[in-house]
Amino acid sequence: MFATMAKALHGQPSREQILQEITELGASTVAGAQYAGVALLRRGRTLESPAYTHPLVPRVDRAQSLAGEGPAFRPADAEGSEKVRTTADPAEGVSVTRVDDLAADRRWPRFAREAARLGMRSMLSCRLTEERDSAGCLNLFSAEPGAFGEESAGTVAVLATHAAIALSAAAAVENLSNAVASRQVIGEATGILMERYRVTSREAFAMLVKASQDLNVKLREIAVHVVATGQNPAELRAADFAVARQ
Repeated sequence: MFATMAKALHGQPSREQILQEITELGASTVAGAQYAGVALLRRGRTLESPAYTHPLVPRVDRAQSLAGEGPAFRPADAEGSEKVRTTADPAEGVSVTRVDDLAADRRWPRFAREAARLGMRSMLSCRLTEERDSAGCLNLFSAEPGAFGEESAGTVAVLATHAAIALSAAAAVENLSNAVASRQVIGEATGILMERYRVTSREAFAMLVKASQDLNVKLREIAVHVVATGQNPAELRAADFAVARQ
């Protein structure tokens, strides 16, 4: 099961598809799970639902966001979270928070009350990522109290570990692809300027850099504009880019 899980995650080409695959695997492989979803906490305040298996899940995420409390708002090492060791991450372990009955939970009374009203009784929350501006959790739910045991926590910890590796790899590929695309368009813009204004490669690149600095616009955006219009970078205005971004 774990081999199939890893293959499914690492076979996805994008972050969005990986997140959706995580939720599908969570709902189908973790004992006791009926619903699953990924919640992303942005800047410690806003909770987003980029992937889920049932429309009830984003409603529960919204309840957590409105209450400003719940597993997504807790640090990975907070009291009430257990560290589950996996062979993929034996040293650090994976932070898993288990709620046996949301109807009786007192840690997050407002969130728990609304989640129970929506029909969720058990919850298993596992950290996926810890980044500077966001934190991700894989959340599993059941309409039955006490649905998740130690086996469930162990399975979701392994899933989260493989998911974190797959997300990291996808991010690296995306960054590399963006870098290659940027380099290509900057090279095209440099070539256009060299031919049109009879300047050297270094002088053409300097023209792009100066426009980027003067207008406070990314070099790639300047290059894209030059490729599309053939315009001299010195003649560009900030308004040219303000219109394009609307």
